[in-house]
Amino acid sequence: MGTRIISKWLVLVIDLLMIAASFFLAYLIRFNLSINFDMSKLALQIPVVVLIALIAFLIAGSYKGVSGLAFIRDLNTILIAIGLWSILIIALVVINRKWEIYPDFSIPLSIIILSALLFFVALTASHYVLRVVNNAIVKKNPG
Repeated sequence: MGTRIISKWLVLVIDLLMIAASFFLAYLIRFNLSINFDMSKLALQIPVVVLIALIAFLIAGSYKGVSGLAFIRDLNTILIAIGLWSILIIALVVINRKWEIYPDFSIPLSIIILSALLFFVALTASHYVLRVVNNAIVKKNPG
């Protein structure tokens, strides 16, 4: 295992910011790069999406893997976290639709699928950049 210079908690915060940005981008793409959707619903959905992502990341441990050389293992944990997020968010939407807990909370399946794809690209890119930065700092200051 390599030396960690970048805090895993910083990685987690960056991951959660990437999730929020990617979710918003999924809405923009879904609505043809226009803001023809209810922003109040999006404002309600983003905290829920980020909270569920936090739970998925903590379970999968995807925020821990930016040091060392095992990038494939890091990709695996990212995929596990995104899969877990997808299952949890779909379950939440289905339960909410069935029991109408909060009638205005509904995320279209197309947004969930597009978000998962964007999450994978965004998290893979950010983890790669963080890994490169971490390894460069370690090489520059070996002791």
